[in-house]
Amino acid sequence: MRPVRRIVLTTLVLSAASFAQPFYAPLGTFNESIVCLDQNGHGIPYAWIELTPATYLFTNAHLHDDPTHPISTVSPLYGYANAQGAFAYTMRTTLIGQHEALLSRCIAPGGGVLHTTFQHRVGYPDLFYNHHESIWRKIGGTDTGKNTGHGTTDYNRYMRLDAAYGIYYSTLDYLGAHPNQTRVCTNDMALPWGGKFDIEALEGNPWRNPHVSHDRGTAADVAGPTSSQCPVAEQLNVAQFVQACVARGAQWNVAHANHAHCNWANPATYPH
Repeated sequence: MRPVRRIVLTTLVLSAASFAQPFYAPLGTFNESIVCLDQNGHGIPYAWIELTPATYLFTNAHLHDDPTHPISTVSPLYGYANAQGAFAYTMRTTLIGQHEALLSRCIAPGGGVLHTTFQHRVGYPDLFYNHHESIWRKIGGTDTGKNTGHGTTDYNRYMRLDAAYGIYYSTLDYLGAHPNQTRVCTNDMALPWGGKFDIEALEGNPWRNPHVSHDRGTAADVAGPTSSQCPVAEQLNVAQFVQACVARGAQWNVAHANHAHCNWANPATYPH
């Protein structure tokens, strides 16, 4: 259970109680409350509260950020607290993983105004950086020796732990069956907090739904034949690699012409 957000009004200085930055899952609906407290820590009955959602640009590796991108919404945006000083609201998050803020303004009936900023992240806290140099070559972004505008793929190599183990052991199985090959080329997994990639911003279509199956940190792409970024000796047989993923529990997989896409998500429950 998340702690209630609290605003503290003191007799000498207007200050805010400390509040750790929580994670809110993308595409979620969260019933929250904010409380105006007096100097004794008691809720201020019927205080007037105003809320404004905001976001920080260029967070979660959004290198092509656009100020028009969606942010989470809050409803209602203003109103009176109840007799205990609590004001209930609902926050609905977007599918964009990012650092956000909730700007609050509290006005006590007897005077005293406080502006406070509560910070939070939209995304998944269970993603881990995933790379094994001995069996994987990083491709994509600046890892191919040229500036593609996407930065380094270190930004998009995060996965949920079960998926990280899945793609790791799938690679070992595949290489074991192909002893003349020592590595494969891996590319997109997920952003550090997951959520929407912004790659379409380069084409003038920011925040539409490319890479939807990479949002949760359950999927990885591995280069096959005709890949322009992977050396021929490290390109794989796409169909055979997908079968290795299936044997390791992957449930939603695609054998593209030039890469294998293995996903450890359940397609029936995957967020879109």
